[in-house]
Amino acid sequence: MVSVLISFSRITLLAFVLAFTFIDIIQIFEFKNSEVFGSVMSTIQSVMVVLLLCNTSIILYLVREDSIYLFLLAGQLLLFALIGISLNKLTYPMSKALINNMMFFLTLSFAFLERLSQGRAIRQFVFAIVSLIISIIVIMILRQIKRIESFMYVFAAIGIILLLIVSLAGKVEYGAKLSLSFGNISIQPSEFVKLSFLFFISGCIVTYKDFRGFLFASVGAGLHVIILVLSKDLGTALIFLVAYVLLIFIAYKNYIVLGLEISVAAIGGILAYNLFPHIQSRFIAWSDPLSVVDDKGYQISQSLFAIGTGGWIGSGFTAGQPTKIPVVTKDFIFAAMAEELGTIAAICIIICLMCTCLQLFNVAFNCEESFYMLVVNGIAIIFSIQTILNIGGVIKFIPSTGVTLPFISYGGSSLLSMFICFYVAECSNDLFYIDNKGRRYD
Repeated sequence: MVSVLISFSRITLLAFVLAFTFIDIIQIFEFKNSEVFGSVMSTIQSVMVVLLLCNTSIILYLVREDSIYLFLLAGQLLLFALIGISLNKLTYPMSKALINNMMFFLTLSFAFLERLSQGRAIRQFVFAIVSLIISIIVIMILRQIKRIESFMYVFAAIGIILLLIVSLAGKVEYGAKLSLSFGNISIQPSEFVKLSFLFFISGCIVTYKDFRGFLFASVGAGLHVIILVLSKDLGTALIFLVAYVLLIFIAYKNYIVLGLEISVAAIGGILAYNLFPHIQSRFIAWSDPLSVVDDKGYQISQSLFAIGTGGWIGSGFTAGQPTKIPVVTKDFIFAAMAEELGTIAAICIIICLMCTCLQLFNVAFNCEESFYMLVVNGIAIIFSIQTILNIGGVIKFIPSTGVTLPFISYGGSSLLSMFICFYVAECSNDLFYIDNKGRRYD
């Protein structure tokens, strides 16, 4: 009976994902749709998310005969309700399509972490609750800060100090210093520095509006990237570098500066390749993984085997063997989804990630405040680059960088960072200070 249900779920799960994706594409053009039509589409998407989560939870309950999955299901549905309620209270109108995508990615994360590691799934759920609470607090604090762009150097100092601490006392993981450990708790400060970095760059541009803004932003960005390179965290360094280059281009629209920045970045990449052996190892594993399948190429080889084994409609939820992929809950969770949900569903997930990037850019360019317009553009850029680096590494399009897939990969720091970023994006038109005389300060 259970095997029949798993086999049948290959169709039902694919149907939910396809329906969600189709509506997501329509929602990109929501400015052309009526409010009623948009509301109906968002409601259908929400139903698809609930059905997807219920389906996977019931399968896990029947396969493993453990009621913990039903309790987690109830808690996750409550969490989604609280996310919707909190954003409805914090901002109006909110981007329903963007928040639906956030819940869709969280659903995939909860479902596959429960399937791969129950302990990590429970921790991820707790991380999500904490992330929701902290995100609400952050929004409330930002609303109390008058002329937030004037604190740009404070944001730069916070970011640089945190990265320096990791560089000097961080825990080495996969050849790079990535996190700080406090007993059983591990924190990755670079995830939080992403937002302070965007606040710093945006503050420089908005405050000076001339060459000084470009100069100060460039020096600050350079310091961030250099410290990350010294920590050998080149994946995050690349994210910071791309965010800086594209934000500067959005602000100044200078093709000469863009060309110079890309040239400098290319030279830096060549130097990094020659200086760091673990980067060379990743290139070897990427170029010909089967030649080093017993060592450096094992992870990417297993990832490709898993994706190929799943075929178009997948092996069925819980019917694959994704646990053979090293670090599957973090860097390679996309391969697990592709194996058990199938290539069609994997393509749909990529489309939804692309739609989310476009929705973030839509929110940014509809933002009334120039500072938060740049910040949300930066959030969209970071989300896009992380997605490209993660999935590109999983499918052997580019060398693996160890970057997480937003909202889906396991990790408390990454999840909290993305929660705050999306809450800032959703509330970007309401993040201004009003004094006791009712005067508004942007």
